[in-house]
Amino acid sequence: MEYEELQILWKTYDQKLDRLEKLNKKLILETCSKKSQKRINWLQYRNYYGLIMLPVILIVAMHPQFKASNVDTKFIIGAMLWLGLIVHSTWHFITMISQLRKVDLINDNVIESATKINDYKRMVIRGSKSLFITMPVALAGVLLIGWKGFHFDQNLMLFIIGLILVSFILRKRQLKGLTKRIDKLLTDIQELEEYKE
Repeated sequence: MEYEELQILWKTYDQKLDRLEKLNKKLILETCSKKSQKRINWLQYRNYYGLIMLPVILIVAMHPQFKASNVDTKFIIGAMLWLGLIVHSTWHFITMISQLRKVDLINDNVIESATKINDYKRMVIRGSKSLFITMPVALAGVLLIGWKGFHFDQNLMLFIIGLILVSFILRKRQLKGLTKRIDKLLTDIQELEEYKE
């Protein structure tokens, strides 16, 4: 009789310890995943910012050129190029945001989360490569929209070339920083592996 009572008692303590261990792992996982979730939220904020600010900046910068007297063939072609850039960028930002929303650090296993983050990283790199096409198209669109407002001389041409070069250099630096942040996020996610069941 005593032996059976001890067995039942140990069994209940064992079950309690198992539940406490699972709860402890879950709490540690939630605590450790907060830093990774903050990084993901920062990436989402960055994409939302790009989604909103690109059209706003282009409209604010070019609004003085939106006059009936400026509408001609060059203006229409420039506006079409410009609109194409906005549509392409919007699509790119929306796909990146949707990719980040798929990441669930608590419920997914580490491999699934890392795969989703690697897919996001590939999207960022692909978007950076498409910059070599979209940036000249955007500049051509802006030049065609504001054609009547520009006086093309040597100083303006040097300024445009300098602007293009500086923009490409800054974008490359920005891409390096962003990929480092994504790599740091991947290492944070891999550290969560020991707390997952």
